[in-house]
Amino acid sequence: MPEQTIPYNDFAIILTWPDATIRGDEKWMMFFKKIGIVKNLNFKVGHTGVVLVDSKNGSMLFYDFGRYIAPRGYGRARSQFSDPLLEIKLAAKFHENKICNLQEIVEHFELLKPAMYGEGKLFLSVVEGINFSMARKYGDQCVMQGTYPYGAVARNNNNCSRFITRMLIKSSQRFHFWHMINLPETIKSSPVSNLINTVNDRMIYSYTPQDGLIRFRMNRFQSFWFLVRQLGDNVFQTKADLLPTDQIIGAVHYRSKPITVPKEAMYLGGVGDGAWYTVSPQENKQLIIKRFTTSGKLEYVVLGEADETFDPTISFEITYDSHLLFTHILQEGVKIYIKHLKQLEIKEYTYEHIQERYA
Repeated sequence: MPEQTIPYNDFAIILTWPDATIRGDEKWMMFFKKIGIVKNLNFKVGHTGVVLVDSKNGSMLFYDFGRYIAPRGYGRARSQFSDPLLEIKLAAKFHENKICNLQEIVEHFELLKPAMYGEGKLFLSVVEGINFSMARKYGDQCVMQGTYPYGAVARNNNNCSRFITRMLIKSSQRFHFWHMINLPETIKSSPVSNLINTVNDRMIYSYTPQDGLIRFRMNRFQSFWFLVRQLGDNVFQTKADLLPTDQIIGAVHYRSKPITVPKEAMYLGGVGDGAWYTVSPQENKQLIIKRFTTSGKLEYVVLGEADETFDPTISFEITYDSHLLFTHILQEGVKIYIKHLKQLEIKEYTYEHIQERYA
């Protein structure tokens, strides 16, 4: 029986927001701040994510890696299956094996920008020759793996750019260890280097609601100096003063609790973002779990089931990793896994505690 040929007919849309500031939390960055080279640890290096596009039906899945609801020094991969606000409710359309509704797609991404942690102008490139299933398999494995050491340069660590590089290498014949995507002009993968090194003609796009979708060329030299200019904001004091203060380490600790978040909610932080959780014991070791964003939006409600070690009469606290796929709690120093049985209708629980308060 002849070996089945693997098709590489799908697409990846790499999304980059160069103006996003990322808190430098690694020791070498803090050393440069200490000796005065760096004036602010919030580096304007941007954030990046990837959208996998299935050429068979146009379905799209977003993945990224960042320090969102993760312990300090760690990050995690996200998708709509772990973080439901990332769901893309739009299908790509095709003409002559090309995506033909890119304008409509990026307009939809603008609505999802807060959930994707985008900031400012969007840059993007459309990468061909991807196997959707292989890319999704890698992304899903990283999501299930949970928290993983975060780092821009440390060997074997991961960040938003390196995550995309590794995904593309695993899901395409075009990309490999010696390809320019893995040997970028910025030494290590950066949000912009991934854009230009994945398209042969160096043609990428930018988008804002005001200017629309613009196609233009950027070579490796321009990509390098683009990053240098962005990092210049951290070297010159007058520009560094315009960046967010680096005295606060992101959202590791909460500053205030929105009124839409129940009083009993527990906070789980991260350098990039955190979240609020309520875990309400029911009968037969079952629990109702809600997660709220830091702004107070109810993100999901699930019915879960704890293992036999859980005692509902003893206090507990939320811990990592906890998202739509599963939850973990700490009880008397023991980490307990909560299996999610089903997702509940969110409308029935929105503002539930406020309604009870004023009933």
